[in-house]
Amino acid sequence: MRTNRYVAAAATGAVALLLGGGAAFAGQSAEDKGARCEARLAKIAEKQGLTVAEVAARVTERLTARVDAALQAGRITPERAAMLKERIAEGSLCKGHALRARLGRHRLLAAAAEFLGLDRAELRAALPGTSLSALAEKQGKSVADLKTAMVAPVKAKLAKAVEENRISQERADRLLERIENRVDRIVVKTFPAR
Repeated sequence: MRTNRYVAAAATGAVALLLGGGAAFAGQSAEDKGARCEARLAKIAEKQGLTVAEVAARVTERLTARVDAALQAGRITPERAAMLKERIAEGSLCKGHALRARLGRHRLLAAAAEFLGLDRAELRAALPGTSLSALAEKQGKSVADLKTAMVAPVKAKLAKAVEENRISQERADRLLERIENRVDRIVVKTFPAR
């Protein structure tokens, strides 16, 4: 009984760490987040007298059980359950922090390139030593319009997710706020010269 509580606490902690992120991670790079995730996972495993692989297996088991429970309760479709189980089975607990952050940034930069009338290679060549806002102003375009163009694809995806009842409007609003804050930082960031 006591072991199950510890395992549940470890699993809950690991899931919260992975899904929640938190203010402690806000100013760190994606690589730092992944390293911190690995370190925390190792600490949880050590406290529980388990290996990291055992903690990961138990977290995976619990996540799969939650998907099954949601399917049984009718909160998700069988297709969504299958997709979630596949993602759970193929993913490592800490893998993906850096990849998701890079993919998200690349999508935002692709939207910026489109707004500025550049392809991705041209944007990559133009950015070192300057910022997106400086490039926009140089082209006679407003920074506010640049931000709007960068956020628009995300806003559309979130609206579709809400419409399909995959996420709540409240969650969509929180995610949109995070993306807008990220765009604010990216737009004024001076990219390092090569």
